[in-house]
Amino acid sequence: MGIFRAAAAPPPPRIPQKPVIRLLRHNATGNTSAKVIRAIGLFGSMQALNILCGIVRVKCVALLLGTAGVGLFVIFNSAQMLLATTQLNLRSSAVRDIAKANSHSSSSSSTRQLDEAIGNVRRWGWLLGWIGTAVTLISAPLFSLYTFGDLSSTPEFMLLAIAILLMAASAGEQAIMQGTDRLKHLAASSAWGMAAGLAVSIPLIYFLRMRSIVPVVISYAITQYIAILCLRRRPAKPAVPISLRRLWQQGSPMLRLGSYMTIAAILKEVINYVFIAFLNWSGGTDEVGIYQSGYTIVVRYMGVIFTAVTIEFYTRLASLNAYPSRQITALRHELFILTCIITPLLIMILPLSPFAVRLLYSSEFTGVTPYMTCALPGMLLHALPICISYLILARGDGRIYVTVEALHSLLSLALSITGYRLGGLAGLGAAFTAGNAAYAVIMLWVFMRRYRGTIPSRLAAIYLLSITAVSLTAAACM
Repeated sequence: MGIFRAAAAPPPPRIPQKPVIRLLRHNATGNTSAKVIRAIGLFGSMQALNILCGIVRVKCVALLLGTAGVGLFVIFNSAQMLLATTQLNLRSSAVRDIAKANSHSSSSSSTRQLDEAIGNVRRWGWLLGWIGTAVTLISAPLFSLYTFGDLSSTPEFMLLAIAILLMAASAGEQAIMQGTDRLKHLAASSAWGMAAGLAVSIPLIYFLRMRSIVPVVISYAITQYIAILCLRRRPAKPAVPISLRRLWQQGSPMLRLGSYMTIAAILKEVINYVFIAFLNWSGGTDEVGIYQSGYTIVVRYMGVIFTAVTIEFYTRLASLNAYPSRQITALRHELFILTCIITPLLIMILPLSPFAVRLLYSSEFTGVTPYMTCALPGMLLHALPICISYLILARGDGRIYVTVEALHSLLSLALSITGYRLGGLAGLGAAFTAGNAAYAVIMLWVFMRRYRGTIPSRLAAIYLLSITAVSLTAAACM
């Protein structure tokens, strides 16, 4: 035996792998890269359909009802969004608990834990929905008085309670779909809900005219919930009734995290309103309209890529809470994927900015092009902090999340006011990029100090080279 062992060929020397190559090979084994690409196609298409339906809906309101109809639609839709804060961001906060339970659902006891977690999320969805309904009914006179100066529109605001209730129930079901990795069902329910809502709203607008605004808002909530109801996960057994005390004990961590997320979102909206008021005072209503068009193209339309990627990423991070090192690896991989997708996209879009503005708006809005040219590099800088922010949420560190988001919002406000005073819309775009650069530095510090994470040197080099390439392209387009 010794002779045979001695004659055996020596094993080939092991070639050390570079960090990025090793990272990609690790994830290729688990088919992670392919899953991310599928998620981009799935949710990118869903977001594109969402935007398209929104454009068609607003166009119908504008053509059939005029500017007054558009104004009323904005008012009631804004009231609905404000009242929806009673959901405490259940849509995102519940994903963490569901994904954690789903990652250990191989045994029968773990399956029971998953079923229990799903049942609790559904109960909280309806409970928060009824709380939102009560708040809507009580505050309807105040909304009417503050908005229109009298109580005549109180019944319309009270009818929004239907939408608030169904939106909360839908949020719970969407969190369950995302947490159990049923992404196709999540995308399909959103797509069918939006398409059906548009199909229902057009006849309502045509026949009811100005009285159709609130029914249209409600119809979208109804069609969305029906679509989710058709595709939701069916429980294997009927849910076992539990006491309110037990429900609170199990749901309080989820609600606490959701509360922090809601506070961060409200603070962001308040800061945005303060800046819009400043811009209206400094440059006038036309300047606000031009800025808003550019901001929509840069943040909302480019944000489709981030939404498409991070839906799958957040679920994966939450399911890996027991394995911190694997979470760090997943974050590095996600940053690499985002960089590879967004860099060529920005380099292609930057020279076409004037054409995009004319296509989406009109030639009157081409003055926003300097803003877009200076702001678009900031979207690539946004890739790193958004990946780290989802790690913070997956770990359930709500205080850190709201602190960093508040700091970023306040810093962005100061930079935006300074940038506009120094350079107009171009300075405002530069302030957007500078704000995201500061955001990335803050998040990287949190990542390294709080979670002991690092970015491999080669991945950092790829990221910095991509930022340089996009920045040079923006400079060439000025």
